[in-house]
Amino acid sequence: MAIPALLTAFASLTLAFPVDGRAEGNASVTAAEVVEARVVAENLEVFDQPKDAGYVVAGLKRGDRVRIRWKEPAPAGWLAIEPPPTVVCWIEEAAVERPEDAGPADHVGVSTRTRVRTAHAVVRSGNPEARLPGPPCQTLERGEPVLLVDRPALTFGGGRGRRWLAIAPSSNQSFFAAADGIGWDRPTSPAAPPPVDAVRAGYQPAADSESAVDPELRRIDGMLQAIVTGQPVENWKLADVRAEYQTLLKSRPALEESLRSRLAQVTRYEQAAKSAQRIIAIVSKSRRRDEEVAKVERKMATSAQESRRLFDAVGFVQPSSRMVNGHKVYALIGREGTAVAYLDIPPGLDPEPLLAHRVGVRGHSRFNGELGTRVIAVSDLENLEPKR
Repeated sequence: MAIPALLTAFASLTLAFPVDGRAEGNASVTAAEVVEARVVAENLEVFDQPKDAGYVVAGLKRGDRVRIRWKEPAPAGWLAIEPPPTVVCWIEEAAVERPEDAGPADHVGVSTRTRVRTAHAVVRSGNPEARLPGPPCQTLERGEPVLLVDRPALTFGGGRGRRWLAIAPSSNQSFFAAADGIGWDRPTSPAAPPPVDAVRAGYQPAADSESAVDPELRRIDGMLQAIVTGQPVENWKLADVRAEYQTLLKSRPALEESLRSRLAQVTRYEQAAKSAQRIIAIVSKSRRRDEEVAKVERKMATSAQESRRLFDAVGFVQPSSRMVNGHKVYALIGREGTAVAYLDIPPGLDPEPLLAHRVGVRGHSRFNGELGTRVIAVSDLENLEPKR
């Protein structure tokens, strides 16, 4: 396919989803596995388990930001989210090494790092308002890192009680919130387009009412948004999203119109991805050729520099009226148009064919005070201009 036609086809496919330079996600999960969202309910409780009977670890307000981990399985009506900033967990003090900089016995320092020292350590959920640790939520193995946070220790369990230290949730630990309390962000106006080899597209949420009330449809929409906003166009893999929509279509006939509209949107995205892949392949091939040409040019420049090192002087040969030891010498003109040396050429070496040519000179140099520059007793002249 010709390049202009290919670019036209790609442009027509991408009109509906503008370029977006959104940043990548955090290090615990890839950008394609997380999507930004916001709380739309007046109050939203965050649980350690995806069920109403779970332990409440935090409360969010309308407008608070959340990051959805859409790839993590969750029951219908629930979404897995990254830990909100106020969430803490608890670990028994005897299960971890106590760092020297941990502070007073009843209060550890801010962001103190340590490790699990027992074979297994139970981690309990926490709530900023609770006075006791919550139920077990995770088990850590010996040697796993732990980040202690600046909260007073709690005493809980056993006859005299065991001390528990507050820790930050691990990077792979998810919490859960009701899907109907979370809304997806609509993209803002696009910024300047990124380079062709990093094409991104903004996600356009569906405008129908079903997406606002059906938690499962919202979850799948979030999957699509995460891929479209989190990856370059050429990397979009939408087979899983298509399968989710098709499965929901079979079980929810009432949503047929909305789901078929979304499947058509997925098809357009897939076509855009294929077009982007072709464009990137063409651009990459062109760049490889440019790099090969640049390598050849660098080699030629290096070769020329090495050639210059092999000569005592390089320049253009011109006749002159100057005399040295009673015989005529030739001027060697440099880049600035002035004589950089005079050439004392022996009778057996004919300079006439090399006049006005760029040459390399080998010989014995000596400085001549009358001429104000060096005189080279020439042993060899080499034409440095390409043969025609």
